[in-house]
Amino acid sequence: MTGAALTRLAAFAAKDPLEADAKTLAVLRAGVVDTLGCIHAGVETDVAIRARQAVQSMSNGGPAQVIGTNMQAPRPQAAFLNAVAGHALDFDDWEIPGNTHPTVVLLPSLLAVAGPSTSGKDLVRAYLAGFEVIARLGEALNFEHYDAGWHSTATLGAPGAAAACARLMGLSVDQTAHTMSFAISAASGYTCQFGSSAKPVQAGFAARAGVEAACLAQSGLIAQVHVLDHPRGMAALMNGLVPERLEAALSHLGKEYALSQYGLVLKPWPSCGYTHRIMTSALALREQVPLDQVARIDLFLPDFHAAVLPFQRPTSRAEALFSLPFVAAMGLIRGALTLADLKATRWAAPDIKAMIGKTHVHAFSPIHPELNYSDADPDRMVVTLSDGRVVEEQCPFPLGAPQAPMSDAQLWAKFNANLGASADDPRWSEQLRDWPTEPDILNLLTKNGDRR
Repeated sequence: MTGAALTRLAAFAAKDPLEADAKTLAVLRAGVVDTLGCIHAGVETDVAIRARQAVQSMSNGGPAQVIGTNMQAPRPQAAFLNAVAGHALDFDDWEIPGNTHPTVVLLPSLLAVAGPSTSGKDLVRAYLAGFEVIARLGEALNFEHYDAGWHSTATLGAPGAAAACARLMGLSVDQTAHTMSFAISAASGYTCQFGSSAKPVQAGFAARAGVEAACLAQSGLIAQVHVLDHPRGMAALMNGLVPERLEAALSHLGKEYALSQYGLVLKPWPSCGYTHRIMTSALALREQVPLDQVARIDLFLPDFHAAVLPFQRPTSRAEALFSLPFVAAMGLIRGALTLADLKATRWAAPDIKAMIGKTHVHAFSPIHPELNYSDADPDRMVVTLSDGRVVEEQCPFPLGAPQAPMSDAQLWAKFNANLGASADDPRWSEQLRDWPTEPDILNLLTKNGDRR
């Protein structure tokens, strides 16, 4: 019987206690702080500035804060703009199995519908609801869904944001199901847009869709609850419905939370996460490689990773974020990749361009195509020197993955660098460290919003 899948997700999102244990709460706490920093870092990017200009041309003020600015906007547009800024530099977290950037969709949508009485605990519960929907849909649809070219941050993020907003707004099970159904109708995005402004904009669309869908359902509008598992619904059209996989994913509801099960991948470098295993390898090889003796570099990675990294010789920041040769060159030559490097257009530096010219990318068919990362399918970096010597390094899990987490010091260093001058308020930073206990989460997370 179609319709049962979405109803089960809605019942979980609306009624589960959603109490996080200490381990899960630590992951969530870090993800929210990290994404807040990414929003502040992205506010002055070209895509964020132009998006604000576009929204201002269509609307005049509103109740919701556009973080890092003195701008107020209608709730859906604020969610859109904060998500665009947070995803502009591809520096925000991502997850497995949905293969999405979850927090940059969930946090902006939740802040857009939050009010003065929204506590940190309320935000935790709503985030867990949204993350659960994203991850369980990912289990049911991926990796075929992503590999086919769907930008899952947009397609899975929209119903996830909808479930999160519905929880925070206190909607009923039926209203939550309609909320997710409306969001599924708005869920779209394509990986062929990577390397352009459309990638962060698609994340913004997902956040906006979640807010709009919840408001529509709250007003009494209804949608078909079979839109997920109908033969002409989301799962069938975006992947080819496999009822057994959908049932297996839904069977996890109410057991271990998806966030506890999978965690978050937090990024130490501002580039596509699929470049980070090679960056980790490059840093490990750096001391063994005399730069003036590099004759050739060969990079090996799974084919579905290579498919979204098409830029051999990047000509813009948007392309550099998805260029494996650029990231490899930065790792070997500079030993880092920072926001300052992107601002300084390092991809055009003569030494970086020369190293890129020696680099060759090879895609392979992974042993475990159903897994994003696997010990059996590591990325490999092979450097051939001018005297014929060959050195190589392989990496199954990059720095920042749950299997190789960033330290607390590294995470806060990233946050402070992302905020720049705004990080000079030690009291605010201290409050952020324990944001789940705050009675007024909206004021805490959107303060400093008047700095531009």
